[in-house]
Amino acid sequence: MPVEAGGRTLSCYEQVVVPAAYQTVQRRVLVKPEKRRLVETPAAYGYQNRRVLVRPERVSYRQTAPVYQTRQRRVLVRAASTGWEYRVRKGRKILCRVQHPAIFQNVTENVLVRPAGRVAIRYPAVYRSVKEKVLLRRASRHYVTEPAVYSLVTERVKVRDAQAVWRSVSARCR
Repeated sequence: MPVEAGGRTLSCYEQVVVPAAYQTVQRRVLVKPEKRRLVETPAAYGYQNRRVLVRPERVSYRQTAPVYQTRQRRVLVRAASTGWEYRVRKGRKILCRVQHPAIFQNVTENVLVRPAGRVAIRYPAVYRSVKEKVLLRRASRHYVTEPAVYSLVTERVKVRDAQAVWRSVSARCR
């Protein structure tokens, strides 16, 4: 039975249990940790053609003989002149002025047209193509990091425990 004090009621309260409060939250959860692994790439080889010198360029010299040519020319043996001569005419000796013509003679001679010398003979360089194995890419090692994998998980989380509280009730309680 309730106990009454007998005075005028000013305010009344009743005890109420407030249930626990929950909230839906999302959080990231690690599914797979970060992973680091070594990746080895082997060397890569290929073939390429390369020009190789087989015989270098060279120069040799050849002697050339002198060249002569046979030529004829007229040579003046005696120039034209005038002189005095005795002549006999009708048994008498007389002095006459006489003109003597020029005397020419054909002379054959060998003339040097080109002297002996050296002629350069050039032999070009000789090349050939050789197929050879070459390194295209060196072998390498490097680390690859795979990132961690996360997932979003939705869960209900208790925000507040259940509690007993006093709540005001209307003043007309008797």
